[in-house]
Amino acid sequence: MRSSPDFAAQFRADLLDLRAHWRRRVPPNAPLWPLALGLTAVALLALAAVSVTFDVSAARGARALPREVIDVFRVVTRFGESNWLFALSILTLAGAFFARAKAVTRFSRAAFGLLAGQALYVFAVLSVSGLASQAIKHVIGRARPPLLDKVGPYYFEMFSTTGIMASFPSGHTITVFATTAALGLIQPRWTAPLLLMFALPVLASRIIVGSHYPSDVCAGALIGLASAHLVALVFARRKIAFTVAPDSLWPRARRLKPRRAGA
Repeated sequence: MRSSPDFAAQFRADLLDLRAHWRRRVPPNAPLWPLALGLTAVALLALAAVSVTFDVSAARGARALPREVIDVFRVVTRFGESNWLFALSILTLAGAFFARAKAVTRFSRAAFGLLAGQALYVFAVLSVSGLASQAIKHVIGRARPPLLDKVGPYYFEMFSTTGIMASFPSGHTITVFATTAALGLIQPRWTAPLLLMFALPVLASRIIVGSHYPSDVCAGALIGLASAHLVALVFARRKIAFTVAPDSLWPRARRLKPRRAGA
């Protein structure tokens, strides 16, 4: 069934409005690099400490777990795959755009527009974090735990394209922490439950199934969190799904205020 002319025109107008938001000139904001450099230095020191303390013992301990436990976590680890998350964000984005174009009231149009911006944000977070994951792991080329006895925990083959040399960081952990952090920024009260009930089991599964060392998953968690925050800042400066004060580095999710009756 073909769309009505009014619907088609409104849909094109909504797309043009989104493009205008994205291309708008943004004012100068608080500098990010001093904080980023400091946090990066602290993170590298923490990862080194985790690696020296836990990597070998955790890898050997995972091998000793009962097969039944490992099989359960092979199922859990699939929740860290990005394909279904990409599909869900795209479907939500498309549905919100179509619903906005068909909406009658100003409030419902604004609500569906905000939902579209949030879905676009989650899609962007998945894209940025996924590209970062692939770039870092193939540049560093760390050997995975199955090669522990053969080459040790610190064997690197830079610019490797083989999966067995792609241990650092954990891509599954990046995906799940980026997603939960993104949803946590949209709905802050969800952050702790999501991290505990969804992200942490996936993180643990990557060690238990023998795909990563503890330092790999810790790095993945940090990269996922950073990706969600940095993309939110980019969106906030263009007033898509978030806002941010000029002197702040912490974006705030946009909220709709229902109109009062008789106003």
